[in-house]
Amino acid sequence: MRKIVSSVIASAVVAGGMVGVAAAPASASCAPSPGTGYEIYDKHTVYPGTNLASTWVFDNTDPTVSYNQSKTGTWTASGTAGVEAEAGVIFAKASTSFSVTVGKSWSHSDSWNYSLHAKDKAGKTQVRMRLFHEAKKFKVRKYTYYYDGHCKFHSTTKWRKQFTAPVKRNNNVWGLEYK
Repeated sequence: MRKIVSSVIASAVVAGGMVGVAAAPASASCAPSPGTGYEIYDKHTVYPGTNLASTWVFDNTDPTVSYNQSKTGTWTASGTAGVEAEAGVIFAKASTSFSVTVGKSWSHSDSWNYSLHAKDKAGKTQVRMRLFHEAKKFKVRKYTYYYDGHCKFHSTTKWRKQFTAPVKRNNNVWGLEYK
């Protein structure tokens, strides 16, 4: 009797194992295929100069340089030439990657009133103030992909470009430029 029970249990385990093995491939599936993706990499924070700048003054007298005007500061992204239709998707992915909103342009109207003390810089003769705005510099790789019959990922790079995009918040700093 023990032999019969033991044979029945062994047969049930083997049969159950076969059912499990046969059912696994039917329920497994790959990710959506084919598609397009964008990879954001080589990320940096930079402060490019905006359109707001004082006039040039000679720096040999240790001057105080001032900027006092009501104007709109602006700055526009670089690197979008040729990919204008994709810029929205690229900036959305970059915003997520940096955890701060970036876009194609930034502008802010204000009454700007700032002064900085300049030093005589060796090899330079003139100085001015400029408003610098926070931006994110990054590279993008656009690729197409597909999954083969074994759910193996394959991708092909379509292009790589470098972008510099202004943050949407007003994160500015006044600084000196010499020439």
